[in-house]
Amino acid sequence: MKFRKFASLLSLLIVFLIVFISISCKDDSSPTEPQIKILNADTIEKLQTAADKVMMEIQAPGMMAYISVEGEGEGIYITRGVSNIVTNEPMNINNCWRIGSVTKTIVGEAVLILVDEGKIDLNKPISFYLPELKIPSGDKITIPMLANMTSGLYDYADDDWLKSLSDSHGQKVFTLEQLLTGAFSYNMRFEPGTKYEYCNTNYLLLGLLITKVTGKPVIDVLNEKIFQPLGMKNTFWPNTSYLPYPYSHGYYLYEGSLLDVTNWNPSWGNAAGILTSNIFDMKIWSKEMVEGKLLSAKMKSERFSWVDSEIPGVSSSGFGVEKYGDWIFHDGTLPGYNTKVYCNTVNKITIIIYTTSADGLPGGPVLVAFMNILSPLK
Repeated sequence: MKFRKFASLLSLLIVFLIVFISISCKDDSSPTEPQIKILNADTIEKLQTAADKVMMEIQAPGMMAYISVEGEGEGIYITRGVSNIVTNEPMNINNCWRIGSVTKTIVGEAVLILVDEGKIDLNKPISFYLPELKIPSGDKITIPMLANMTSGLYDYADDDWLKSLSDSHGQKVFTLEQLLTGAFSYNMRFEPGTKYEYCNTNYLLLGLLITKVTGKPVIDVLNEKIFQPLGMKNTFWPNTSYLPYPYSHGYYLYEGSLLDVTNWNPSWGNAAGILTSNIFDMKIWSKEMVEGKLLSAKMKSERFSWVDSEIPGVSSSGFGVEKYGDWIFHDGTLPGYNTKVYCNTVNKITIIIYTTSADGLPGGPVLVAFMNILSPLK
C-alpha cells in the first residue's frame, strides 16, 4: 500500500516535471509576437485614396511619393498624373527633377565634413574666410549662423530675379557676383544671431566657403565627400539648362496657362538650390540626413543644434535641416517643382514627395494627407 502510494506520487511528480519542461521549452522557443506594421495593407489603401483625393485639389500635373518605415521592407511608391502634359507620359519613378533647396541639406553636410577634416573652424566669422567679399556684418556672422538661418542677411531670392528670368524666357544666367551684389545692397534684416529668417544668400556664401578652403568647385567636393561614399549616382549640379534623361517636366502657372519651365536656367539657385536628383538618390540621402554616418558625433550634434524659428510649420532650424515635432525635414521650391523630404525620427517613417509645379506649394497638401494617416502631428 505504501509502495503503491509512493509510486502514484512518483508518477504525478514525473508528469509534473514533463509538463513543466514542455512549458519551459515552449516559452523559450516560441516566436516573439509580431508587431503591427505601420505600412500595412489597410494603411496603403488609405494612402492611395488620399493621393487620389488630393490630386483633384492641387494644381500640379503630376506627383510622385515614396513612403517607407524602417524594418518594414522596401516601402511603396505612389504616382499620380503625368510628367509631360503634351505626351501624357505618366509619372515614372526613374525620372529626375530639380530638388531646389533640399540642396542646402547636402551643402550643409559638406561644410560639417570639412570641419571634421580641420579645414573650417565654426567659431570663425565668415569674413575670416571671405574677406574679399565685404559681407555686411561679416565679422559677426559665424558659419552656424549662415547654416541655421540666423545671419540677418538679405535674401537675394526676395529680389526681382524671377521677373528677370521670366522676361528672358528662362534663359538668363545669373553669376554669383550678381546675386551677392544684389543681396549686399540691402540693409541687414537684424543683428546676426538674434532671430531666424530663411535666407538663400547664406548658402551662396557656404558654397563659396567650400571652394575657398578646398580649392575645388562645390560639386567636386559634394561628389568626393558625399555622393561617391553614399553611392548617389543620380544627383548632379547642372552645367546647362537641361535635365538628364529621363526627367519629369516642371510647369509654372502663367496668365492662366501652364508654362513648361523644365529647361529654365537654374544658375540663380547655385549652392542654395541648383541640384537635380531622382527618388533613388533621395532615398539614400534622406537616411543620411538624419543619421549623419559621414559625420563625427560632434558634427552630427552640431547639425541638430536647434534654434527656434518662430515660423508656423518649422519649429526649429538646425545646420541645413529643419524640425517640426518628430519630423526632421527640408523642402525645395522653385519654378516647376515642389519637393518634400521628411523623416520621422520616432516612428522611423520616411516620406519623399515631389510635384511638377510649385504654384500654391502643392507638395504641402500631399504631405499633410499622408502624415494624417501615418503619424499625425501633435
